[in-house]
Amino acid sequence: MLNTNLAQTPSEPAFFRANEGVSLEQALCHASELLRCASATAYECGDSLKGSQRDLAFSVLHLVQMVQTLVDKSLDHLPLRD
Repeated sequence: MLNTNLAQTPSEPAFFRANEGVSLEQALCHASELLRCASATAYECGDSLKGSQRDLAFSVLHLVQMVQTLVDKSLDHLPLRD
């Protein structure tokens, strides 16, 4: 099971918490949209940089695209709703 509290100590409240009523499909769709925004942001930032800073920005872009692929693949395998 994935530990979702990696960045928090027990006494520290969550900065962001998903609505309890959000379905898995809704959460994955929203994550996919957020990743698309992150990808566009990393690309635009990297496009205006040079050297190692550009490499770092495009490394972030590559990581975001890999996660995007995993999220989209997960969405593809959700059971169809009637």
